[in-house]
Amino acid sequence: MSLLLRTAARAGVRQPLTLFAGLGRTALLGPSASRSGVIVSLRHASEGKKMFFIKATRFYDHRFLRLLNWYVMLTGIPVLMVIAYANVFIGDAELAEIPEGYIPEHWEYYKHPISRWISRYFYNPPEKEYEKEMARLYIEFEKRKLRKLEAEASHLMFERGDGPWHQHEAPGTSMVDYAPKANPDF
Repeated sequence: MSLLLRTAARAGVRQPLTLFAGLGRTALLGPSASRSGVIVSLRHASEGKKMFFIKATRFYDHRFLRLLNWYVMLTGIPVLMVIAYANVFIGDAELAEIPEGYIPEHWEYYKHPISRWISRYFYNPPEKEYEKEMARLYIEFEKRKLRKLEAEASHLMFERGDGPWHQHEAPGTSMVDYAPKANPDF
């Protein structure tokens, strides 16, 4: 409620509408009357105006945060337990001499046990990655060679006049006479 309306309501309560009666002034209806002559009911139960504010629902926001918390905890706690187990009971790898004739695997170069596990089961060895890259380069080289041959063939066809753009369209077969000859060839 605005300050002006509050002030007007309080003034109406303090000085109710009066009516000239024969010998003096008397209040017409008491505290429920206003100065304008319109009868309004006034509320004297509490201070200030109590309003019902309409606001957007927060249900879906709270639900999203609850579910986010649940799924983070559902995955976060086991992951933290696995990390703690790996750090406490397995520990980091120690540097040691390589025995004669032993070729270490690619995952054995990592220090942390989780890094070793990820490298072993999810990543390819460097040798395989190198071979894949060489195969890709070979394919690109072959494509380049074929494009060069195609450009040279197109150039020679244009130069010699034996390309598809120098040929003329053959007439249709509608004019061919398929009837037997009067004088056959012997």
